[in-house]
Amino acid sequence: MPEGGWADLFRSLGESLLKVLRAELAAVEEDFRRSSVHLKAALGLLGGVAVLGFWIAGLLIFALVSVLHLWLPLWAAALIVMVLFAIVAAVLGKLAVNRLRRIDNPVASVKQRVDNHLEWWQQLLAETKPVDAQSTAVPAAERNLP
Repeated sequence: MPEGGWADLFRSLGESLLKVLRAELAAVEEDFRRSSVHLKAALGLLGGVAVLGFWIAGLLIFALVSVLHLWLPLWAAALIVMVLFAIVAAVLGKLAVNRLRRIDNPVASVKQRVDNHLEWWQQLLAETKPVDAQSTAVPAAERNLP
């Protein structure tokens, strides 16, 4: 029997469990923080695409079409400029999608942590062998009985 008694043992176990739960909560918060950083970066990129696209597109289109119109018909100049803008938009969109894919699903993250802990407890309980009273009993011949 433990020196402090069973109550102290269970209190210690409860405190240890609370420490583990606090550590896991801190890890989940860190996962959420890391995911929010990626989300903010992706939204910032998309915001930059929108702002730049809105203000610069009109002037750039006008300038490019005007320059190309010196050598080509107006419709061909406009078509070439449109293709260039489509390529730039596709590259920026691909960058934003790559950032969005880095975001961890919070529900999956919590589920993975819970599953890991359940697996750990199951392994711990499987390794603990119950005491067999038959195998630990001392035979009567060995007990020094009168």
